[in-house]
Amino acid sequence: MSEICKREAVPVAIGQLTLYCESFRASGSTVLYEQPTVTGSTVVTNKCVRSSKLVLTGRICAGDAALTVLTVLNNMNGTPGIDIVYRGVRFAGCTVQGYTAEDRGDDMLYVTLTLAATAPAEDVEEVDAQ
Repeated sequence: MSEICKREAVPVAIGQLTLYCESFRASGSTVLYEQPTVTGSTVVTNKCVRSSKLVLTGRICAGDAALTVLTVLNNMNGTPGIDIVYRGVRFAGCTVQGYTAEDRGDDMLYVTLTLAATAPAEDVEEVDAQ
């Protein structure tokens, strides 16, 4: 049987750590403020763009130092200003909202990292060309 798609984990620099990302999810939303008019229709009076949520799942090479990696992740919790580049897209000014980490007895630490990105996503090639 032939393989339809084969892709290796993408290395993503997160602060001083490199996460070999196997799964990436991004979500965003905008809150709209609506007011009724005299005629009964609705008018949008304001909008608030919420921060994008990024969820990266993958592995960090930890070797025997899995607990050291955990201390770095713990110290990153709430840290603002982290830039993430994933497959040519830059998310600037991210804040670490939380993480989960699992040591499965091998040289890897399996991590799910949740970040909030307040700046809009940018194409790295377009930004670097300017």
